[in-house]
Amino acid sequence: MKLYKDYAVLASGQIASRLLGLLAFAWLARALAPETYGAVEYVIGIALLGGTFIDGGSSLVGARRAAQEPEALPRIAFQVLVARLVLAALSVPIVAGLGLWTAGPAVPTALIWLFAASLLLTPWRQEWIFQATGRIANVALGQTLRACVFALLVFASVRAAHEATAVGWCELAAGAALTAYCLYVQHRRITPVRWAGSLRGFASVLRESLAAGAGTSAWAIGQSAPLLMIGALVGGVQTAWFAAAARIVGSLMIVPYVYHYGLYPAVSRAVAHDIGELRDLLARSCRVAAWGGVLLALALALLAEPVVTLVMGPKFGPAAAMLRVMAWVIPVSLCSDHASSALAAAGQQTKIVWTQLARLGTVIVVGLLLGDSAGGLGYAIAALAGAFVVWGVVHFFAQRRGLHPPAFLLTAKPAALAAAILVAAQLTQSGPWTSLAWLAGYAALAPIVDRKLIRDFFALGRASPGLRGASTRTTAS
Repeated sequence: MKLYKDYAVLASGQIASRLLGLLAFAWLARALAPETYGAVEYVIGIALLGGTFIDGGSSLVGARRAAQEPEALPRIAFQVLVARLVLAALSVPIVAGLGLWTAGPAVPTALIWLFAASLLLTPWRQEWIFQATGRIANVALGQTLRACVFALLVFASVRAAHEATAVGWCELAAGAALTAYCLYVQHRRITPVRWAGSLRGFASVLRESLAAGAGTSAWAIGQSAPLLMIGALVGGVQTAWFAAAARIVGSLMIVPYVYHYGLYPAVSRAVAHDIGELRDLLARSCRVAAWGGVLLALALALLAEPVVTLVMGPKFGPAAAMLRVMAWVIPVSLCSDHASSALAAAGQQTKIVWTQLARLGTVIVVGLLLGDSAGGLGYAIAALAGAFVVWGVVHFFAQRRGLHPPAFLLTAKPAALAAAILVAAQLTQSGPWTSLAWLAGYAALAPIVDRKLIRDFFALGRASPGLRGASTRTTAS
């Protein structure tokens, strides 16, 4: 039961931090001019890539080595710290240079340097040590602390359209708060923070960190490519509209994360012991996830304008068109992650990296083709196209590996019903209240259109205790 308790704590931290982050950016959207808000989101997107490269690879290496040699944790912690400092030294000038080179006139130079400087704090907060030692509550508390500090400082310091640079100071302060917390917990309760130590075997740690960091960076670049492209190639209010829609969808992407985090233990067991069980598990889960994910996307598509104006403010109304498109990334991810989870459980992480590179290539090609003529909407289409390509490629790899990824046809019925509702809503010019009625109709018709839905829902719950827990449970910038 400790596993499920830890999962509940981590998921709660994720929800709290995502909600606080969304509230902070909703405030920024109202306080800043649209062009300035887009500039802030663009700089954050670049900084996130640098942070992912510093954190992703070394964290995976540290956690794996600590699991293999628990008694060597002090030495591993020191070597991972040094590796992260090396990665930070590589990342900071790249982030600063890329920001200064590609940013438009709406991006304050000081903002770029502040976010680049905040990356220097990343090596010191080794949250992987909390996970390796079973201190999941500290991970969740750290996430919430950072988001809370960022949100409170944004509320207090950003009140006018020209105060974008203050966001950089807020990020720096939030990062410092999280770093101080991580250092305190590590030093007092786990292993002392060392300023010197043995570097025996350090070359292999750095080499593994670079390799693993490349994989996580491929994922991060694929996710961030549409925002970075529109920020660098278009800029202005189009970046703001796109960023606002992406911020809403990004906050809701916690749904696929939580769902598959809960499902993964069952997938891992099935991969290891019973491929037939895996086939049935993935099929049942995909049917349930497809109906639920399409419902969420349909709600965003039908209510895009009121959702955008409620969350981001009336001046961001044009972002509704992009939200209608990007909303469908959620169900696509919910479905494609079944094959990704199976590949990960089978030790095929390299294949997952290739899927992210395929996403990146698709986003770049579609963005370049549609960006000039359609603006932000073109990049929204590019983001959705990238998600579909990931689904197709990861399905291909899982199929070749004999992992029985769910058939695409499992999503046909919910997609067809949603398409019919969207057409009917468009023809009748449905308002918000009528749109809610359409959503209720979708939910009521789902078990009638798909007679296996209720059966698979309950069978899935019986087959995966982790998923039952996930159904009741679920960073500042």
